[in-house]
Amino acid sequence: MKGKIAQRQGNYYHVALLVETSHEFGREVLRGIRAYEKTLDNHWMFYLQPDGMRQDVPRMGLWPCTGVIARLFSKTAAWKLLSSGIPLVLIDPDTIHLKRKEALAAVPYVTTDTGMIVKMAFDHLYDCGCRTFAFVHSVADTGWSVSRGREFKSLALQHGCVCHVYGNLPARSMSWECDVRRLGKWLAKLPHGLGVFAAMDQRGRNVIEACREAGRRVPDDVMVLGVDNDPLLCEMCEPSMSSIALDACQAGFEAAKALHVLMQGGPVATDRRILVKPTHVSRRTSTASSFSHDPVVAEARRYIYDRFHDKTLQILDIARHCGVSRRLLETRFSQTQGRTLLQALTEVRMERARTLLCDTDDPVTDVAAASGFADANYFTKSFRMRHGDAPLKFRERMHIVN
Repeated sequence: MKGKIAQRQGNYYHVALLVETSHEFGREVLRGIRAYEKTLDNHWMFYLQPDGMRQDVPRMGLWPCTGVIARLFSKTAAWKLLSSGIPLVLIDPDTIHLKRKEALAAVPYVTTDTGMIVKMAFDHLYDCGCRTFAFVHSVADTGWSVSRGREFKSLALQHGCVCHVYGNLPARSMSWECDVRRLGKWLAKLPHGLGVFAAMDQRGRNVIEACREAGRRVPDDVMVLGVDNDPLLCEMCEPSMSSIALDACQAGFEAAKALHVLMQGGPVATDRRILVKPTHVSRRTSTASSFSHDPVVAEARRYIYDRFHDKTLQILDIARHCGVSRRLLETRFSQTQGRTLLQALTEVRMERARTLLCDTDDPVTDVAAASGFADANYFTKSFRMRHGDAPLKFRERMHIVN
């Protein structure tokens, strides 16, 4: 696609951002757009309405629009922009139900890396001991939700596991109360030891509420994992919800960069995809446990998740809590988990450290302490040996835009 040179008014490009601010994904995209815009000598003027998923196209005659980045759920709005000739970058265009999909091939677009997200979700739940799985779709009829559900079920089948699917799809007109009640009845019919992958964090919250309605304990009976890692949504439920973090900020940066080229009249490759990749799983209470046929091993893993931040925690403490000898526990643990207790404890601590490095700006000494390491220097050396980078270098690599 080659953009036509946008007619700027004064020294400013006028860019319409039709992106929701009610979800973490949209907010991160907007942060990335702003990060790119700050690298320019001449700043942009933004049209932005803080709102939900339904965004209105600005009145072009009243506002001199020179470019648009849009996540659209309206067929009318989609065709209005596609036929306008205004430089355009779309977000998740497969959510737009158009008869002529080929029209989208000429427009750069942002989309999530479904394969990487699904694999990260399955690996996380599988590592928690889940062998029966479920996928819960988003309420809106979105292409990315359908793709995630299809690939997650396929991956489960490849591993010889059953995957149940809730949908397809819940009616949009259904009230929140009715949906949670219906979801709870569905979950009550599924076996214990279930790993639920929700299409997005809001849906994951619905699953946790439905489990409470159905008398299913999270994470003892059911484990729940969402996507987007929205801190507010993940903490606004009991227990708190684990979630996959997406690098939407970097995608927003690349989307703004592509739009800038178009507004200057430059070419952008046809069918240009800007992939939003997952960065890590931010583990919270909803997956801070383990399903195991050996109840002693399961209890050991639960105790590790509960106490890993205690710098004085020793293997002997875990054995005493489980009521068995250290030698017996280590033998049973390594036989069922394929690794030692110390390796499991260290990995949980390292996982927490990675999450803090990605999600916060805390200094390394604070990250080490919060992750259960008594010595920051030892933590730094161990982290470098395991990940190939020192903690600050790892943080820098995971936050390319910043």
